[in-house]
Amino acid sequence: MFDEIVVPKSYLRNLINKEEEMLFRKDHVFQTKDFDNVMDLYKVFGQQLYKLDRSVSFLGDENEKWSKVNDNVSINFYDNVTDKKGDRYWMEFEFAFLNGKIDKKDLISLKLSATKEEINDIENMWDTEQGILDKYRLNSFSYRFFSWLEARFKKITNWARKKHSIPLEIRKEAYEKSGRLKVDPDCLKMYDDN
Repeated sequence: MFDEIVVPKSYLRNLINKEEEMLFRKDHVFQTKDFDNVMDLYKVFGQQLYKLDRSVSFLGDENEKWSKVNDNVSINFYDNVTDKKGDRYWMEFEFAFLNGKIDKKDLISLKLSATKEEINDIENMWDTEQGILDKYRLNSFSYRFFSWLEARFKKITNWARKKHSIPLEIRKEAYEKSGRLKVDPDCLKMYDDN
């Protein structure tokens, strides 16, 4: 998993040339793994770092609530983009924030990763492989039989797992007596199906 960060292309201008700037949308969405990797959304606005408060808003909601992030942090963010000719580029940047404000910006990489012809060759290769594999899956009795058998075993395994799962009340009692519930009040959340 990863988080995303929205960076206006105007913040990249002194790092890239005009031709490279055309690869970006006005408010480009990049991926980053420099936060908690829980699919949060961040943005750079007014030289400041913000985080979308998902507890009160949803993406696209006109009442979005963004909270300032006042940390000292370096954020590496990246994306793959395709230009008008169909060529694919890899781009990677790093912004350093001091008390949540942009302190330093760096271009780590912006390079052609595959031409349109290379991309088409790879897709044709995959299509050829999948055609042969799909034909085998369709025509092989043993493949179909054991796939069917595997699906039935999965259902039985899931049924059996549910039959021997520890009830939440018993787990809560164990965690209370061990002291885990005091140390980590959220430790039962992963077991609560409600």
